[in-house]
Amino acid sequence: MGSALFFVYALPADGPASATSLRWAKPLLLLAAVMLLVGTLLGLIAQTAVLAGSLRDALTAESLTAVTTQMDLGKAALARAVFALMAAAYLTIVPRGRALWLGAGALGTLACATFGWMGHGGASEGTSHLPHLGADIVHALAAALWVGALVAFVGLAASRRQDPERLSATAGALQRFSPIGIALVAIIAATGLANTWYMVGTDLSAAAHSAYGQLLALKVILFLGMLVLAGLHRQRSVPALAARLTNLGPQEDTLGSLRRSLITEALLGFAVLAAVSWFGTLEPPTAMTMPM
Repeated sequence: MGSALFFVYALPADGPASATSLRWAKPLLLLAAVMLLVGTLLGLIAQTAVLAGSLRDALTAESLTAVTTQMDLGKAALARAVFALMAAAYLTIVPRGRALWLGAGALGTLACATFGWMGHGGASEGTSHLPHLGADIVHALAAALWVGALVAFVGLAASRRQDPERLSATAGALQRFSPIGIALVAIIAATGLANTWYMVGTDLSAAAHSAYGQLLALKVILFLGMLVLAGLHRQRSVPALAARLTNLGPQEDTLGSLRRSLITEALLGFAVLAAVSWFGTLEPPTAMTMPM
């Protein structure tokens, strides 16, 4: 989702510096679709094994049918697998170009939205169900846009020597993503606070002594690290690339610094995703304090 849409809004529509000219762009998206399909199917089997009591019981048609037809998480996983398969087929058939990026981005958006039913938001009940689920979905979409853009940026900065057109496109992409990134940060922060309210409540002291609260603190620290690096990109990388375009700065020093910063930010983003996947295995503090 994030990388495909990045190719649409951040890079020129055509020409030698467009996303169409990037040989790695289409394979990147195809790899992501295949990984999503495989990961979804393996995750579905693992979750079914937990519910059925063993891996052997999970691999029966009866268990898999029950999970995918009677449980929201199973239905969401099945839908995500279908979207991933459709994206893989689409990326195989359609040539590089704007139609490919938009189609892959649309299918990625639908697949990403299904993650809302995989966490605590999908399992919440009562009047909080829809707001919590909605916050989870928006949170996942905003995070996908940010992390996907980071992966694309790493690809753009990977080449050690770039012609003026490609360097100009990279600088332009940084400038175009800057306001979008600010909006994404605001959305992620707002929906993150909403999710924290639902899962942690107001007793922060108790939350701090729980595994869930400690993991949440780690996630916030990683997120703040990404914010610091994003601010450095805005304050340093864009001016440095602009100076390089006017032959006032060394290309390799500029690209090397940008490359290292982007890789670090992307790794922090993947660490955040790992923390999020861990959340699904933990009982939130609010569940511990619910009256029986």
